[in-house]
Amino acid sequence: MISKVTFFSLILLLVSNFIEAQIHCGLVEIIPNTTVNSLLLFDNFTSYNGGIIINSVAKIRVKVEDKVIPDPLCSWSLTMIINNNPGGGTPLSEWEQLNLYGSGLGINPPINALEIRVRNICTTSPMDGVFQTFTNNNDIIDIIAALLPVTPAGSCTDNVNGSGNYLTNYDEFNFDIDIRVKPNFTYNPGIYQLNIKFHLEENP
Repeated sequence: MISKVTFFSLILLLVSNFIEAQIHCGLVEIIPNTTVNSLLLFDNFTSYNGGIIINSVAKIRVKVEDKVIPDPLCSWSLTMIINNNPGGGTPLSEWEQLNLYGSGLGINPPINALEIRVRNICTTSPMDGVFQTFTNNNDIIDIIAALLPVTPAGSCTDNVNGSGNYLTNYDEFNFDIDIRVKPNFTYNPGIYQLNIKFHLEENP
């Protein structure tokens, strides 16, 4: 055992865009539209040295319905956006500090201590199966990039972004989210938090 104890809290917000009426699609939605909170505890050499991986910490299930009269321009994009509450005084490149243990003579963990991976059976996202990192607050990682040519559901290929849903096209419209956190012994022990928003939106 080592004396350092560090908690990393990761809140994953699953949201869809309902700000404006859909133009080309009838419905664009993430199911379920609820928050996932994952807490990682680092209190021994193995966890600090090798990091902790949580597979399928969340599932992003996409539902995109076309209009009653189908519109060939109905397509969507899916992104991840990081937030560390800079309005509360957090430096742009660090985890938000909730509580500090001890004198805090080291440094607080940077955002890039978090690695995130997206997977599905059809490898729909170009980043499928590869851990990615954010650097600063409000950084965006594309799962399915915006404004790509429409790729219809059922093709089980990269960048499927046409109408469909996780029930009829599960392998393309369901995404498993994995996380890995690799802290450093020089980081201050304490409790830290990040928020990741998954944003699904119809393409204009």
